[in-house]
Amino acid sequence: MQDLGTRWGAGVRLHVCRHTEGSPRRLLQLLEINATPASLPEIKDFLGQRAGRDEVSLTQLGPHRLLVRLVGALPALCHSVFEMGAICMSCPFLPSASAQDDEAREGVWRVLVHRVRDAQPLLASFTTPGSSPPSLVRIGSYRGSRDLTSRQEAAVGTAFALGYFDYPRRAQLKDVAKSLGISRATAMENLRRGMRKLASRRQAEVGIVRSDPT
Repeated sequence: MQDLGTRWGAGVRLHVCRHTEGSPRRLLQLLEINATPASLPEIKDFLGQRAGRDEVSLTQLGPHRLLVRLVGALPALCHSVFEMGAICMSCPFLPSASAQDDEAREGVWRVLVHRVRDAQPLLASFTTPGSSPPSLVRIGSYRGSRDLTSRQEAAVGTAFALGYFDYPRRAQLKDVAKSLGISRATAMENLRRGMRKLASRRQAEVGIVRSDPT
């Protein structure tokens, strides 16, 4: 998959990644490849040569898009993740959009573990003889789509403390922006995004459904 990015500049999006049942376990992946129409026939031939008929299935979704179902050997890294019950949030085997052609194919691999103490054993299982050991870049709590970022939390918290949400208001947007040291536009954006997430979280809790007018 790395070759698709370097040779054809293709983008690869991972939709499904799991191990198969039975013995030996194999890796099943469902990928979407985006490339120029001229390069898709070459990519199809390339994938067909790299894998057998029972290992790859190709479906053309459009002039630029190709859906690929791959079944192959289960890499040791993936085996370690599955055995620990962790979840890959990104894939080290797919081309990186930020990597340059002359750069080493190394980057950040995001893995979701159940407990913080699981991180070190997982790192140790990645180490193979003759290879450089992996390092822990950053560890933190998982943020879902409804979780506020630190800037949004600061904006909402500051606005609340200053009385921006009071009726009548005891503070204006300019006061919130000044306290945070940011522009009014940035303060408003952080406030709106933060409040939208809070409202969305509350909506899910009480089961409110929003309907669009027809």
